[in-house]
Amino acid sequence: MPTTRNLHVPTRLNHHASKRLARFRPWHLAIAIALCAAACQPVDQPVPEEGAQDVLPDQEAWNTTIYLSRDGRQEATIRAGHRLYFSETNVTVIDEGIQVEFFEDDGSLASTLEAEWGEIDGLTHNLRVRGGVTVHSTERGTLETDSLTWLNAANLIVTDAAVRLTGDTDVIAGDGFEADPGMRRYIIRRNVKGRFLPDAQPQ
Repeated sequence: MPTTRNLHVPTRLNHHASKRLARFRPWHLAIAIALCAAACQPVDQPVPEEGAQDVLPDQEAWNTTIYLSRDGRQEATIRAGHRLYFSETNVTVIDEGIQVEFFEDDGSLASTLEAEWGEIDGLTHNLRVRGGVTVHSTERGTLETDSLTWLNAANLIVTDAAVRLTGDTDVIAGDGFEADPGMRRYIIRRNVKGRFLPDAQPQ
């Protein structure tokens, strides 16, 4: 039959083990539980900033035409691919292409404008456009820029961006631009450069 032997733990080892057990306190267990709970908590999701939610328009329409006039005279006709109106700010946003016709005092066409995006201030009737902006005038040629504003009260088109104006005989470029919509009179404010087109004679 197998024999049973009693294991004898030296007194010195028993003494050290009892000292280690004596050092363990209930609050040690509480700290361990708290650390585990903190480590196991899910990561907080970012909270959206106040006002970051999209504002819904009060009106929405596709393929519409807007007429702007002053003192009974039609100044511009705006064709919008997609139009959104926000009553709180009195602003109309056009975000799927915009085409504009500007008119002279006698009702004749002054110029046409095309851009990717536009915004109309309902109070001033100022028009701000950006994205592939081109203005074509039969008097002066074609203006190209990234952004442009039509000031309704002054009947001027202005921008601080870089511009390129191509006429029948020359190309003029620079930064900053101001002109009447027909571009009969214009100013390029800074860094003006120009060249004549090949085979073109200056007038």
